[in-house]
Amino acid sequence: MSSTAGAFHQQHQPQQQSPRSPIVAAAVAAAAAIGAVSGGSAGGVVGWTNKRSPIHHLTTSQDVINQGKCLCGEYIRARLKRSGLLNRKILQRLRNSMEHCMAGSGGIGGGAVVREALPILNGMGEELERMHPRLYSNVSRQISNEPWGELTEPDTVGYLLHVVAKDLFKSGITWGKVISLFAIAGGLAVDCVRQDHADYLQQLIEGTADVIEEDLSGWLVERGGWLGLQDHVHPPQPEISVTGWVSITALTLAVIYIVSLFLRVIGSGYAEPERSTN
Repeated sequence: MSSTAGAFHQQHQPQQQSPRSPIVAAAVAAAAAIGAVSGGSAGGVVGWTNKRSPIHHLTTSQDVINQGKCLCGEYIRARLKRSGLLNRKILQRLRNSMEHCMAGSGGIGGGAVVREALPILNGMGEELERMHPRLYSNVSRQISNEPWGELTEPDTVGYLLHVVAKDLFKSGITWGKVISLFAIAGGLAVDCVRQDHADYLQQLIEGTADVIEEDLSGWLVERGGWLGLQDHVHPPQPEISVTGWVSITALTLAVIYIVSLFLRVIGSGYAEPERSTN
């Protein structure tokens, strides 16, 4: 976690010890629901089938952190656009926030990883927002101890997200929970802009990167990084080996031979009565 976020954490820990349980409980339930239908309507957002063989995608912890930071910035941009809050000034601020993470997005084709994972992440997050509009709006009011959910300091958003993430992932990590985390970050971004704190978006993106580093990086690396989300939504189609094709061909020929013998027997059976009549 960044030094400023760490200092804020130590300073405010007595006042904000834990998030309110309703949002976390609801987020877990929503994550389970979106995970159950990820192969259905949510997966249909992308509109393509994953034909990649189910191999482990080479990636590192730093890769998933940098790429996750980029994905968070892009998700926030899409969420603000859906809420009618995106303008040129905010868009430029987001671009500046993501400039370094795009440059260091990790490995060969790191930018391609972000481009491939983003449509799925954004589509499933939007589905969560549609299914649970109250959960993913006015987020700061649900998790902050301030009377009206005011975001009083820049590091507040990162801290709030950190606290929610600790409670969200303490019972295990799933792709549904990861999507729910991004949806909560998107809701906090909306709160930042509506409270005239668009300058807090940088801290929100950094806070998400801290959560990925502390809680998710190992889990993501084990699943091939963010491309593992593709494999979760669109399971790779197993390729048929040469031996498999030979077996299929042999079986097809055998079926054709058996059917031809059967037809020949039937034909000879009809021919015998005709001979007897003549």
